[in-house]
Amino acid sequence: MSVQDVYRVLRRVVDPELGINVVDLGLIYDVRVREDGEVYVKMTLTTPNCPLSFNIFMNVRRAVKSLGVDKVKVVLTFDPPWTPERMSPEARRILEQRWSLRRKPWEQS
Repeated sequence: MSVQDVYRVLRRVVDPELGINVVDLGLIYDVRVREDGEVYVKMTLTTPNCPLSFNIFMNVRRAVKSLGVDKVKVVLTFDPPWTPERMSPEARRILEQRWSLRRKPWEQS
């Protein structure tokens, strides 16, 4: 199993409010696969008070475990805090189309 395998399954974990996967949203800060098979995922959320934080966290664990991994360590951090600049171009495009905005919501007026 590789780091790329972990990212592949994490792309299946979708933020239920935004409808975009956690990788493209920029919520995954680090992924490591140890020699003993343990997988470490360092992640964040769009806001510390996210009402769906437990669901997203558990879905990340389940996705990694679907690779046949016994040991999964998911660490939630807000340092550094998430910003919209962490989103992939595809995630930005989707949100702009969905909201039909001329100006990105994270840009200053």
